[in-house]
Amino acid sequence: MNSRKSIEECRADFPALKRQRMGKPPIYLDNACTTLVPKQVIESIQEYYTEYPSCSGTRSRHWFAQEVNERIEGDPSKGIKGSRQMIAEFINAGSKKEIIFTLNATHALNLVALGFPFRTGDVVLLTDKEHNSNLLPWLKMQKAGRIKVDFIQPDAQDNFDLDAFEQRLKTGRVRLVSMAYTSNITGYTIPAKAITQIAHQYGALVLFDGAQAVPHQTVDVQSLDVDFLVFSLHKMCGPRGVGVLYGKKELLGQQPHEEDEIEQVLAPVIQGGGTVADATYHDYTLMLPPDRFEAGIQDYPALIASGAAVQYLQQLGLDRIRDHETSLNHFLTEELLNRYGDTGWFRIVGPQDAAQRGGILTFEVKRPNAPGLAADLSEKNNVMIRDGVFCVHAYFNEKFGPQWTRPIAHSEHRMVYRVSCYFYNTMEECRVFLETLDEIFKERGYI
Repeated sequence: MNSRKSIEECRADFPALKRQRMGKPPIYLDNACTTLVPKQVIESIQEYYTEYPSCSGTRSRHWFAQEVNERIEGDPSKGIKGSRQMIAEFINAGSKKEIIFTLNATHALNLVALGFPFRTGDVVLLTDKEHNSNLLPWLKMQKAGRIKVDFIQPDAQDNFDLDAFEQRLKTGRVRLVSMAYTSNITGYTIPAKAITQIAHQYGALVLFDGAQAVPHQTVDVQSLDVDFLVFSLHKMCGPRGVGVLYGKKELLGQQPHEEDEIEQVLAPVIQGGGTVADATYHDYTLMLPPDRFEAGIQDYPALIASGAAVQYLQQLGLDRIRDHETSLNHFLTEELLNRYGDTGWFRIVGPQDAAQRGGILTFEVKRPNAPGLAADLSEKNNVMIRDGVFCVHAYFNEKFGPQWTRPIAHSEHRMVYRVSCYFYNTMEECRVFLETLDEIFKERGYI
């Protein structure tokens, strides 16, 4: 991060980092949950409300609507690219028509789960560490008798087991592989390209939950040959309430009535204004993608601001972002293991090599009164991290047993904490976190 914008120059773009409490700045290390927002994104939202607060040009035919439309859909004659095209280029989609705006990644995953034409007995294959958003929709479908859900287990080192994966594809009716590209627990990134190649070899489609990957590393959907990809803008310096569903054009539909006729085409599960080309009292004709999937009035300022967020990350460079995060993680990992690695009550969750965890460092503390560290860190020095189960209840319940967060025995207290860095975090912030954590451990009698 030494060329182009420096760390300090980046930090100046984030108004939240200028705040003070108890005479101290915030130390925000909860980026896997949601990221801070730069002024460039905030200004693009304000511009909508002050300059052209109207419907888009897909509905209305006036001056304000045209400006909204230009910023979302672009206008090559004016040299305006538009947010949809910017996002398409960001993940190297073949066309901006393969980009569907959703409320978030959860919404996008549900659109696929509810809209894909599964056959009874089809299997959806997951990993053992899926976020609830990539678990519950499939379990609901299984309860309805529409599909079966299965899980691929990691190898002895907790890495993705490609051999076991291929064996599973050989022996069952796997219709869709749906997996987190990068785990929000460990930060481990699965071998996505190899997974796609093997799945396609056995006739299965692939969906990647890219919520923890797209903001941190280059994701090229054409190189991966992935069929669907979902992610959320709020995890990449963008507005809240906007997600993206990428789908190959042949899977989204290319004719008005394909959702009724073509086996592999995703059907829109929410219909109404904006999705329909024509309707009578007896029938309707849908718009072509992406419009058929974007029902009702959209969050236009957020869609516009999504383009500003993507531009901001592109200017920094994804490789630089990942290198910076990893360097912070290396430092944190070495320091934590040196201090507490041989205590028997402190454990880093996932790969021990920080290079395999990107900007995420999750650790378990198994001590009496283990809960509460996150609140103490915030109270003492404005250090913000995440505790709990990170919306991955199934994984922790499997590892620790049901009701593990409410043990009867005092000696069985444990809690899991996640530190997640982004490009605006600094080595000094990491030092403050470490020293504050050390102070709390001493106060609690752990060390």
